[in-house]
Amino acid sequence: MSNRIRDLHKVPWWQRAVFYQIYPRSFQDTNGDGIGDLPGIIRRLDYLNDGAQNAASLGVDALWISPFYPSPMTDFGYDIKDYTDVDAMFGSLQDFKTLLTEAHKRNIRVIIDLVLNHTSDQHPWFIEASSSRDSPRRDWYLWHPGRPPRFGWLLGQRRRPRKPNNWLAIFELKGAWWWHRQTREYYLGTFTRSQPEVNWRNLELREAMYDVMRFWLDLGVDGYRLDVVNWFIKDDQFRSNPWSMVMSPDLFQEHIYDRNRPETHDICRRMRTLTDEYAPDARRRPNDERILVGEVFSRNAGLAAEFHGYNNDELHMAFNFDFLYQPWSARAFHQSIMRWYDAIPAGAWPNFTLSNHDQPRHYGRYRKPLFTEARARVAAAMLLTLKGTPFLYYGEEIGMDNLPIRRSDLQDPFGKKTWPIRKFGRDPERTPMQWDSSPFAGFTEHGRRPWLPIPRNSVRRNVEVQREDPRSLLNFYRALIAARKKHAVLQIGEITFLIPGTRNILAYRRDVQHDDGSPSIAVFLNFGLRRVLDFQRYLHPSERERFAERNWTVLFGTHRDAGNAVGLPTLQACEVLLLVSEN
Repeated sequence: MSNRIRDLHKVPWWQRAVFYQIYPRSFQDTNGDGIGDLPGIIRRLDYLNDGAQNAASLGVDALWISPFYPSPMTDFGYDIKDYTDVDAMFGSLQDFKTLLTEAHKRNIRVIIDLVLNHTSDQHPWFIEASSSRDSPRRDWYLWHPGRPPRFGWLLGQRRRPRKPNNWLAIFELKGAWWWHRQTREYYLGTFTRSQPEVNWRNLELREAMYDVMRFWLDLGVDGYRLDVVNWFIKDDQFRSNPWSMVMSPDLFQEHIYDRNRPETHDICRRMRTLTDEYAPDARRRPNDERILVGEVFSRNAGLAAEFHGYNNDELHMAFNFDFLYQPWSARAFHQSIMRWYDAIPAGAWPNFTLSNHDQPRHYGRYRKPLFTEARARVAAAMLLTLKGTPFLYYGEEIGMDNLPIRRSDLQDPFGKKTWPIRKFGRDPERTPMQWDSSPFAGFTEHGRRPWLPIPRNSVRRNVEVQREDPRSLLNFYRALIAARKKHAVLQIGEITFLIPGTRNILAYRRDVQHDDGSPSIAVFLNFGLRRVLDFQRYLHPSERERFAERNWTVLFGTHRDAGNAVGLPTLQACEVLLLVSEN
């Protein structure tokens, strides 16, 4: 059916792709140190996509690989001390080149995490900048002499100045300004004191960062996931943020001065121009395009949408965190989806994700006794059939959960800081991938304890076990991804909502406009724990007659066999139902 859609090859690859995020520390260890590495990713490429659309592979089209650069690992790779190499614990630069080559052989694109808001305090740039106030690179970072100390006239001028403002370091839960004794000024670090912020207002620093981007593009990467892109520029007057009532993720501040500055969009436009230079014929050859995907850390969908640029001249896609924070409710998800669709500028392309390395896995977030697995299938069907590019997180396809971590096993600096409030730590969603039933779940084969614990249920919940079970969650994901590839309307079709969460049902139709030869696919998702009789009567009035006029057959689902005509109009609890109708 997909060949009926005209000019599919002209649609950019990233709009049709299914992305898969890999946290390299946790994917596959090959050298026995208990930490995943780049050769481990190479070893598992055939599992992700063998290039032959084999039923044994998951079938993803692109990888997002979290940081693997040289780093002291105080924030596990997001504190970079060399932007143009690979940390020895992950392998070598040659290993990365091999990974790129092998991935591309299998038609897998590769985008890499790029952390440009801050460096490690061990980066040569910061070492030089902090050596003296007169250092040529002093202005590559953000420094401030501080405010006069209270009662300084009484206590003596040697008393340390006060911090410049109320900006916060989110992983240390205290002020973001850190006193540098040698040069007697504060430097800014809004994550940890080990991650000093660079000064994007300095033009030399900008060019150095653009050179970093060119380095990896020259090697052949297909683009970047840009870490905290909305944090790049800070207020040039260093004003304090107003207070707010929002605890998570804003920590009771309106972040209008330490992030979300309008000047950031100029940087994004320059980055877009730079990446476009690597695909000068992108309109005629969209499969050559290099892309930018931005983490806009905010629950404000409108703010994230702005980073597409109103002429689509900034990021290709921005993550919408509003979708990640929704409760298990069809109506809530519908409202979030519509906020996103309504916010992005005309011609921009949406994307969706339910989990990542900083957010609790959705399998555990939506846990419900007796229905957790069923809810995971509903979530997967929603993610892979909405209009927009889906991003999966490693292990999501086998139902990996958030593992409670004992205090003695904690690695995450934020988890240590917020102990014993376990909901804030990020270790639970970063545990090693569960490949088989061996003692360390196939993650490492050398007897060395992995860097994070592995849950006991990995004996039953792993790739090897689920691969052999036709009813497993893994095979459900495979079938969904295969359906998406076969029916291009699920990749690029327009979306019309049929049931906007009524009775906890989310339903929509995917169609290709101006192409009468393509089928329509209707998606029905029951988020509820009860069956719904005569669900067709909940269709939007303008769609009810149109739906009834067509002949629908089952394309895919959890409770009905493919190919059958639709029988009784009943949706079972947590049912997934995809119907297809030829025009």
